Amino acid sequence: MDTSVQHIELERTIDGLYEAFDAYPLKARLDCCPHCELDAAERRLHLRPLRELTWTELGIFSFRALTTFGDEDDFRHFLPRLLELYALDHAGAPYTLFMLFEKLNAAAWTRWPADEVAAIRRFIDAWKRVLTARARDSEQGAWELDELGGAISVL
Repeated sequence: MDTSVQHIELERTIDGLYEAFDAYPLKARLDCCPHCELDAAERRLHLRPLRELTWTELGIFSFRALTTFGDEDDFRHFLPRLLELYALDHAGAPYTLFMLFEKLNAAAWTRWPADEVAAIRRFIDAWKRVLTARARDSEQGAWELDELGGAISVL
């Protein structure tokens, strides 16, 4: 498959993630641990539309989601953007993909509605095809493919 076709397919699966998780709106205020000083991080999540959030805004949430920052619906709201950022700005990620996939497991994602599970699986498959093609051309691509493979192993 041509790399540009693979990238188009990845973009479609990213759009599919946003569609599948559209039912989880951003709350006016996310619950967070009062002792963890997360107020500034919580405010950053409201600075721009979901598809424009960067690792700067989402980094702390991605690490603390489901434990001390937000609930499962909040995690589902941000999940499409988190997965998109890992795929498109992997080098900028503050934490490993493995950590995010562990959070998916903690949320029992395979028991979520079928369209959400299918959207995640389609995205992972498309991303893996892009990284497989990229791994032939660069060490960075090979490293990202290796990390994705390791993270998939926990799913």
